[in-house]
Amino acid sequence: MTELILNNFFLNNTNILFLITGFLVSIFTLFSSWRKIENYKFLFLAIIFIFIINFSLVISTTNWLIFMIGWEMVTLTTSLLLAWDDKNIAWEYFVIQFIGGSFLILTVLTAYTNGYQIIGAVDEFWLQLMFIIGLGVKSAVIGLHSWVPYIYKQASTGFAAISSGLVAKLGYITLLRIITDGNRLLLYLGMIMIYYGGIKALEEKNYKLVLAYSSISQFGFITLAIGSGNIFGYYGAVLHIIAHAFAKSTLFNSAGNWIKEFGSTSIFDFKGFGLRQKINTFSTILAFLSLMAFPFFIGYNSKHLIKYSLSSIPMFEFLLHLGSILTVAYALKILWIIIFKDIKESSFSLKTKISNHYQPTLIENLSILLPSIFLIILAVTVNNYLGSQFDYHYLTGFFTTSIYLIVAYLIRFPIMSRINEI
Repeated sequence: MTELILNNFFLNNTNILFLITGFLVSIFTLFSSWRKIENYKFLFLAIIFIFIINFSLVISTTNWLIFMIGWEMVTLTTSLLLAWDDKNIAWEYFVIQFIGGSFLILTVLTAYTNGYQIIGAVDEFWLQLMFIIGLGVKSAVIGLHSWVPYIYKQASTGFAAISSGLVAKLGYITLLRIITDGNRLLLYLGMIMIYYGGIKALEEKNYKLVLAYSSISQFGFITLAIGSGNIFGYYGAVLHIIAHAFAKSTLFNSAGNWIKEFGSTSIFDFKGFGLRQKINTFSTILAFLSLMAFPFFIGYNSKHLIKYSLSSIPMFEFLLHLGSILTVAYALKILWIIIFKDIKESSFSLKTKISNHYQPTLIENLSILLPSIFLIILAVTVNNYLGSQFDYHYLTGFFTTSIYLIVAYLIRFPIMSRINEI
């Protein structure tokens, strides 16, 4: 048994971080969703348990067969989770993932017959391209991404939290292992994803769609980092996978409480958001601050490294700064409409009481509060461990973030008028 494990699995610090992150995202989502599940709760629990086992196989194995079995079991279990909401949408999701999985199996067989008998670095560009296509269907690379907004709009927020926070990241985790020396195509695809997802997030009023397009945009930063092919990009990708996992699972899980509270997914129906469920409000703010790359949040550490990884290509670095402004713009849009506007109208009195239609339990509150706090704890931890290798330039970070905020504030009026016209 020991020999079997040693021959087919490999654990390093990066894999362990991904495994811990995935486990925590799954558990927090389970706790957040438990009360909202009406039927077959313990079957739901069993499926989550099987899901955790199989995503762990995908992340840690070096064996192609175990990898594919694990991933298809992840597809099956997430399809079953989606069936709690709508069997038809679950079937559509399964078919899309099956198509991607079929091409991925073909790619794996091609890699195996070309000498890549274990999962590792792939040198040939044409084979890398095949992996980008196969993994791209499952992980929403631009051009293969359309299932994300379509599925997330109709799915429960619990499914979206697991999918965006973890499942869709499996493709990028695999690309980190396969593409180690960079890939120019990934640079272009990543940049397109950042702008496409950011612009669509700016235009949307449906909160779940805003978060869906935001995920595509944030996946773009990871794609860019992998495409850079240097140590800064590698660490930036790893940190951003973790940062986005906790931030987006927090946002989707908290969205479930808001949708229950207001009976709507439109951000304009979230009246008194900032004065109800204050723990939910606090967690939402922290998660968006990490996405906006505020210093002392892990989202800042990851994006700082990603930008530095492209410092040798000034145009890409400049476009990354513009993309970061786009992230700040759509995050501020959401925070203003659903939180700060109501707080301002209450004369900044947080003691104003508004009766709730849906009161989260202690477990539900903890399931969104803890991952949002992790975004700060992880930033401090990363600074302690990597501070000797990388200078995160926090003072410069505050200055840069201030510029992002000013620019986003200046363009708020055309953004808001555009949204109201949709």
